[in-house]
Amino acid sequence: MKNKLRFSILLSLAAVPGGGSAQILTNAISETAVPAVIVNTTAEPVTPGKFQPGWASLKQYQVPEWFRNAKFGIWACFGPQNVPEQGDWYARNMYVEGGQQNKFHVGHYGPLSVFGFKDVIHTWKAENFDPQKLVALYKKTGAQYFFAMANHHDNFDLYDSKYQPWNSVQVGPCKDIVGDFAKAAHEQCLPFGMSVHAAHAWSFYEIAQSADKTGPLAGRPYDGKLTQADGKGKWWDGLDPQDLYVQNHTPGLNFSNATAIHGQWNWENGASIPDQAYCDKFYNRTLDLVHKYKPDLLYLILLGS
Repeated sequence: MKNKLRFSILLSLAAVPGGGSAQILTNAISETAVPAVIVNTTAEPVTPGKFQPGWASLKQYQVPEWFRNAKFGIWACFGPQNVPEQGDWYARNMYVEGGQQNKFHVGHYGPLSVFGFKDVIHTWKAENFDPQKLVALYKKTGAQYFFAMANHHDNFDLYDSKYQPWNSVQVGPCKDIVGDFAKAAHEQCLPFGMSVHAAHAWSFYEIAQSADKTGPLAGRPYDGKLTQADGKGKWWDGLDPQDLYVQNHTPGLNFSNATAIHGQWNWENGASIPDQAYCDKFYNRTLDLVHKYKPDLLYLILLGS
């Protein structure tokens, strides 16, 4: 079945004594830290509000009452990797030669130079997706709020994205997954949250620049460096794979080592640093998401899963 959802139970941080405050962040980020890139906010301006960009201002933040009282929520992970149903991080691990997900992919879909993750996206139709039924079930189980995934590290936007052509309205199911989930949550009177995971697509996909080291296709590049010109006459004609894979850069140290990335989430230990265009696009995509769907909570996955 090609549209099973992975879901997680969310326990509110506000349920923990002292939880939910800016103190957690201040312990992790130095007040004198200087960003390597300052994003351009012209296309998607930040709505003026009560807070200023400094810890003194942010420490005034108070956890909303609904979140303080909501001790149980459900998060749905629904995206293209639900097609192969071979576990998380499929968009990366399918390129790890000899790994379980790689063996599955080559056995079911063929060589990675021909059928990459872009093609997995194309096969995802979400034909049995029923957000109203799902969210009603979540509420029946006791969920007090609901989260939908807006994108994963695979860099595919699950909504009607203004800045990412590789999105679920234009490719794959041709459905606004986030929008449909948002509507269903509102119908059930559940606070609606969204999680954004695509910040590290830059390094997550670097292994797609590799090639098999052994076997009949040794040395033949995977599809991570394809360009729009390569799509002439193919199903993705007109789309640029680099909008998805973002691999027009020199990869980080040991990029072909499947585990090296886990030591580089803080953009250290030889990680390749994203450029201005990448950061601007990520910012614009995220603000577009907020402006379109107006979530009660936005969770940015910047350092991990």
